[in-house]
Amino acid sequence: MPKRDEELKYYTDFIKEGELLLLPSKDPYFKSHYSSSPLSVLTKFKGTAGEAIIEKNGKITLFVDTRYHLLAQKQAYKDVEIYKLNLGETFFEGFQKKFPKNSILHVNSNIDLVEYLTYDKYFDLRKYTPEEKKLKNKDIDKNTKIFLANKKIETKDFNYKIKKLKKLNPNCEKMIIFNLDNIAYLTNLRSYQMKYSSLFQAVLYLDLKNSNYILFTKTKPDALIPNLKFEKLSQFKNFIKSQKDEILINPNEVTLEDFLNIKKPKEFLFQNLNLISTIKTTSEIEHLKKANKKIDNTLSAFKKRLKIGLSEYDLANIFEEELISKGGICPSFQTILALDENSASIHYSNYDKKKKIKKENLILLDCGGYFEGGLATDITRVFYFGKNPKPIYKKIYTAVLKAFIACFNSTSTNSGELDFLAREILKPYEKQGFYFNHGLGHGIGTSVHQNPPRLALASKDTIKPYQVHSIEPGLYGKDEDGNEFGVRIENCVYFDLNYKRHSLTKFEFEDILIDENELNETEKDFIKNWQTSAK
Repeated sequence: MPKRDEELKYYTDFIKEGELLLLPSKDPYFKSHYSSSPLSVLTKFKGTAGEAIIEKNGKITLFVDTRYHLLAQKQAYKDVEIYKLNLGETFFEGFQKKFPKNSILHVNSNIDLVEYLTYDKYFDLRKYTPEEKKLKNKDIDKNTKIFLANKKIETKDFNYKIKKLKKLNPNCEKMIIFNLDNIAYLTNLRSYQMKYSSLFQAVLYLDLKNSNYILFTKTKPDALIPNLKFEKLSQFKNFIKSQKDEILINPNEVTLEDFLNIKKPKEFLFQNLNLISTIKTTSEIEHLKKANKKIDNTLSAFKKRLKIGLSEYDLANIFEEELISKGGICPSFQTILALDENSASIHYSNYDKKKKIKKENLILLDCGGYFEGGLATDITRVFYFGKNPKPIYKKIYTAVLKAFIACFNSTSTNSGELDFLAREILKPYEKQGFYFNHGLGHGIGTSVHQNPPRLALASKDTIKPYQVHSIEPGLYGKDEDGNEFGVRIENCVYFDLNYKRHSLTKFEFEDILIDENELNETEKDFIKNWQTSAK
């Protein structure tokens, strides 16, 4: 029996006729997809977002959002049905359209608790899994050291942040923090256990009333933090079972196994903590300025190395070589590198060794990296290799650039309003078959996607001073010959205390793709000043 058939049988054995199983897709602590997950193995889809349902007969339906429509078509096995979610549509909304609402869905500990409780049944696959088939994340090394981020970027220590947390939540006594970004924020610790991440697997127990704080980790951090105790992560299960008091948890973050071990869990969303953990200190902003300067330098070096004959695979490696040479520790996410028609796939990472630079090529690079302080960087640029870009390339590039300039210059602090502003500028191009199929941006911190704020049409997030976020409008469609392509421009930005927006990203725009006839005088001045300061 072929290996994939064996894997399919392994999962279908758990369910009865007419029932459904959600394939494990994410690491339960890092909340991110990994290459050895059952979803990736059984569908061949390697994107960093998506869910899959398997039926008793072995049929698999893969649900992907607008960023992954094209990539899923290219990567997934032919017998996998791809359900293309609409912009803003959630997996569970799509699931309820695809399957009867009274369907019995089995889920496992990789799905947020708020989602499991929507359904009648659950089980933890690990309880049924033979030792030789344990669900192992091959993208993680839990023994990687945990270290204190450079002290120069953090002036506020653990005890100061705990006092702030107490003040914001005066009636809270005991709580457990599962969100790894929040743990990294409170402790100022970092690690590189997980690919494309500066976080580490941990659970943080806070007894605010008695000032008893315990960090459960696989390996003991290199640094000692006053008033913070360390215990082995393997001890957390027994510890939490011994707690008889009510404990606050965020149901969107806890795993099923941990939830079942807590005697008196109480739902609490920790919105205050999520908010303050995304607001950078002035020293962190200074660190990010230096880190983004290094990313700008990385792109400058990358651009100089473009030449005929280099493949997508070569180009992705060149970026990562230059990143490391400029002081980067590792990429902050899987590099998106696409030539010509592949640029229409929003999160393209299926580098083709046969797809090479010729005489005239459009190149989209969406990339980032981590540096000493473990805060993520993120930038997208479109390059043109050649001297004669198609008029449609210039038209679409300029439209996207205009949307970026409008959003950057806007004084609005409302995430939804900013997204709407970009869509109003780009909407006329829908008549020509070009669409803006993703949100305008996202928060950036220890993770490259750390929200709030979430810049999307339905978002009600208010952007606060020193909340670093991206602005990344884009358009994707076909040229006059029917060839697909896409353009996206992304910068990391923030408001200062006077609500003046600054860009951490300084890298130049692509002059050869700018159509000045489409610009007003304000836009021309903006671009002129930008290009001058970038050089």
